[in-house]
Amino acid sequence: MNLQAESLKAQDDDEAGAGITRRQFLVRAAAGGGFMLGVTLPGLGKLGDALAQSASRDVTAWIIVGADETITVQVPITEMGQGTMTGLATLAADQMQVDWRNVRVQHAPVDAAHGGANANVYRFRFTGGSMGMRLTAQLIQQTAANARQMLVNAAADLWHVSPAVCSVVPGAVTYVKSGSNSLSYGALATSASALPVVTNAPILSARTYAGAVSSPPRTDIPDKVNGAAKFGIDIFEAGMLFAAVKHSPAVGGTVSSVGSKPSGTVAMVRVGGNGSSTATGVAVVAATTWDAMNAVKRLSVNWAPPIDLASRDTNAIAARASALMDGGTALTAQSTGSVAAGMATSGAATIASTYSVPYLAHATLEPMNCTVRYTPGTSASAPRCEMWAPTQAPDTTLGTVKAMCPPNTDVSIVNTLLGCGFGRKFEQDFIVEAMQVAMACPGKLVKLTWPREQDFANDWFRPMALTRINAAVAPDGTIAAWSNRIVTPSIAVQRTRTPTTAPTTIDGEAVHGAISRTGYSDAGLPYRVPNSLVEWVWHDSPIPVGYWRSVGMSFNTFAVECAIDELAAAIGMDPIAFRRTNLVESRLGPVLDALVTLSNWNTKPASGRGRGVAIAAGFGSFVGQVAEISVNARSGAVTVNRVSCVIDCGTAMHRDAIKAQVEGAVAQALAATLWSQQTFVNGVPQVTNYNKYRTVKLRDMPQVDTQIIEGGGLGGVGEVGVPCLAPAIANAYASLFPTARRRSLPFFPGTTMGGL
Repeated sequence: MNLQAESLKAQDDDEAGAGITRRQFLVRAAAGGGFMLGVTLPGLGKLGDALAQSASRDVTAWIIVGADETITVQVPITEMGQGTMTGLATLAADQMQVDWRNVRVQHAPVDAAHGGANANVYRFRFTGGSMGMRLTAQLIQQTAANARQMLVNAAADLWHVSPAVCSVVPGAVTYVKSGSNSLSYGALATSASALPVVTNAPILSARTYAGAVSSPPRTDIPDKVNGAAKFGIDIFEAGMLFAAVKHSPAVGGTVSSVGSKPSGTVAMVRVGGNGSSTATGVAVVAATTWDAMNAVKRLSVNWAPPIDLASRDTNAIAARASALMDGGTALTAQSTGSVAAGMATSGAATIASTYSVPYLAHATLEPMNCTVRYTPGTSASAPRCEMWAPTQAPDTTLGTVKAMCPPNTDVSIVNTLLGCGFGRKFEQDFIVEAMQVAMACPGKLVKLTWPREQDFANDWFRPMALTRINAAVAPDGTIAAWSNRIVTPSIAVQRTRTPTTAPTTIDGEAVHGAISRTGYSDAGLPYRVPNSLVEWVWHDSPIPVGYWRSVGMSFNTFAVECAIDELAAAIGMDPIAFRRTNLVESRLGPVLDALVTLSNWNTKPASGRGRGVAIAAGFGSFVGQVAEISVNARSGAVTVNRVSCVIDCGTAMHRDAIKAQVEGAVAQALAATLWSQQTFVNGVPQVTNYNKYRTVKLRDMPQVDTQIIEGGGLGGVGEVGVPCLAPAIANAYASLFPTARRRSLPFFPGTTMGGL
């Protein structure tokens, strides 16, 4: 296959044989007379220094200057529809002062030179937590600035002048004292590749180049429209094999016995666990995906259920949560003053409310898939493993693959485009299964694709949560007391401890958005609460849980912002005025001011409509949303007519992408608020396809108006559009039906795609 890994591996082999040095590796000749430039990741302290001094060749970003005048930016962030690749390429184009039409962008290779020489120590490459721009912007800017300076140095050498008298014009270098001396980047590329590496060239202020544009066309969209884009599921080679998998119907079950291999198939492989007695599924390999999926349907498997099957039931999980709420051992996440004294404030109004949210599936449009060719070693050659994976964590995937292969295996991985991720494609289960299948079919390229039903049922679900808030508000509108007790499973416990051992320290994600922005996370309670107690009670449910868009903020912001609205209502105070009175997060002040204007808050909504507001601080950004809704008098169905969103994410790198992210977040959060959930009966997931996992249809999508405020620093965008919508809708509902507040999600459980 003419794929990226082939050419990069060949280059690595050639360079290793020539005894290439680290410096020579960082600047090397590329096809067509160009050059490639990289920098080591800054800001790693002692770890970074140690890596820089070693021969590990850790490089996280490349700028490739082609003789054809193209500038290719290689980025360590996975493109899964969020537009980060375009945003980072914009920064590079600005620093190099090149025409956007000449800019290309692609995933950096997953190899020792691009962010993961030692995957057990240094795992930089991941995409999530709204960290794409925050982790990588400075890196890309510095890399591009260094490339610009090296091109200037190359021109100066050719003209025998000082670089100080040379300047950059769009895509070229000129000699200041002689307008006739000008060389394009492409013409300078070969010469630049022979010069010493520049590591600290001055970074230009953003958009200083007159031709730079703040929101250029997305680089990935044209190929996605014309079908040329290659997602993981698109990898194809004539003669390759295809696999599908069947997992235990009950979460946590293992394979007891398997019937004979279905006729017309190539292989049958136990997968998951260690592939033998603890296998969690069986894969079938066939000539086509259709054949493989049909074969697993008729596959006869006897399953051994988990011994704690009764605890893997939605009703049992809810009952356990209630018991833990009343009597479970709590860890204190935040404590200030005296809640009891605050609750006894003279003339105070109080609330005591309980909020609940369900498990959620990721429901990515592209199901889990991975393509692998494993070639065993011979007396003359080492084993080789080639992989094409739609992963949010390529360095972790590299470590997973190396751990499964013999020590001397030559591993190459291509990180493909993702058809959605939302945190699901951090996980390694589908990677492990693809490796197990490929190793059972040596020398063959095999693509494993999970049927949609297996994808829904074998997720790492967004945790359920039960939250109880007792609070008091003084007559002057200030919060007098705040007690928040959160019962939820722990992603961290499932990954780092024996799942039955109670944790002794706080899981930051469990209290994400519920405490002040200190200690555990950058998402915090934005209000002044002089008398507060925030507790976390670990729920020991064995249902697998994982990272879902905005993680803990997706359930904590719902409880917090609904309770804040209830406090405002208890004293008859305007919800936005109440928030402003108690606000401690200063950057949310301008957000609220802008939100009042954008949403027409101070005007009465149209007849039959209600408005609700919610705000949040997290992922380095500050956001507020107002939802305007209407309710069908006959069916009770809720229509979200309009969502107004104000976001301060620091420097806005690509304004159109920011707005698109907000709109996508609104769509996902809307479905989670009104319809989406995953339930279990004796461990068996009850939702296995979109027919029972109601998503937003075109007619459901509200008008979304987004206003961007540019504050300081650089914040994230992908996550923060989600948490505020559920409480904003719930608060809007309460404005229409004050005695019928919605404190549990979704509003309409059990809805199908043909329902509400």
